[in-house]
Amino acid sequence: MRTIAVMNQKGGCGKTTISINLAGALTQLERRVLLVDIDPQAHASIGLGINHEEQAVTTYELLLDPSITINQAILEHGQRLGVVPASTVLSGVEQELADKIGREERLAQKLSQLPEDAYDFVVIDCPPSVGLLTFNALIAARELLIPIDASFFSLHGLAKLRETIGVIEDELDHQLRVHVICNNLDTRTHFSNELLAQIEEFHGAVLADTFIGTSVKLKEAAAKGQSIFELSKSSKPASQFLSLARELLEKESRIETYDLEGWMQKLHGPRRVPEGVMFALDAPQSKEVKVTGEFTNWSRDGMPMAKDGDDGLWKAVVEIAPGEYEYRFIVDGVWIRDPNNKDYVRNEFGQENSLLIV
Repeated sequence: MRTIAVMNQKGGCGKTTISINLAGALTQLERRVLLVDIDPQAHASIGLGINHEEQAVTTYELLLDPSITINQAILEHGQRLGVVPASTVLSGVEQELADKIGREERLAQKLSQLPEDAYDFVVIDCPPSVGLLTFNALIAARELLIPIDASFFSLHGLAKLRETIGVIEDELDHQLRVHVICNNLDTRTHFSNELLAQIEEFHGAVLADTFIGTSVKLKEAAAKGQSIFELSKSSKPASQFLSLARELLEKESRIETYDLEGWMQKLHGPRRVPEGVMFALDAPQSKEVKVTGEFTNWSRDGMPMAKDGDDGLWKAVVEIAPGEYEYRFIVDGVWIRDPNNKDYVRNEFGQENSLLIV
């Protein structure tokens, strides 16, 4: 499952237009896509005709409430497109999560609840700023698509943005594959062609071969709450977005591989596997590790975990029925909360139990 964050801290560059129509193009190529709107303006939701005020679960509730699963937030929009809508109250999430541990990892943790084969792509429409919501998108993603329009400010902003992304990658030890897409480009003007040449000179290694031209059709589609493919499949912008989608698909084999399963386990705690739920704990110096909880009636014997090789990662797969469970690890006789699961509740003794939703 490829996860692409679409972001630019500069507004007006067509970020949402790219997100909606790239998702639409990928579905046209028979890929299953989840579009996540994490922008408080909710333009990706509005641009697909979704009234966010009528939705019981949006990205606001998803990020704030540990008991809400990603599946509860997904709206089906056509045969191969799912949408997690946003709402304007999402603008307050940064303040509400200010004192929460792992606040930057909330979206990644929720997406990790999806089976690996649920979607081929996750496209995240980010806000036009580098704050907590954008951090959530960048940590959840492995690829970053930066749309820029034909202006001097965009060219200057792109250089600064790539510097910022480099700092974020170093700080988080989380590498992103960057793609740059020129949007709203009028190749009939000398200025646009000069600007494109400068972009190619300084950012050619990450610049997409495809560009999206100026089009009234795209504005009409947005006004009607549709993707360009719902309005006019035979239009020029539809052809350009299909070209962009195919270009990204061709680059798939060249994306650097990494230990996704191990990374998800260490960062996000338990995750579903075909045999049940995989629990993991990084405890290289420990002699005995068990997992116990409501699914074992809080037995002190718990479920024994096995040490996997020399990396110090203890693992156990437990068959658990769907539901909501509290659990803890027992490490050499000491009961602890799962340090890699940011969702927890306080028990009657005031201790923190990790929360698992299957």
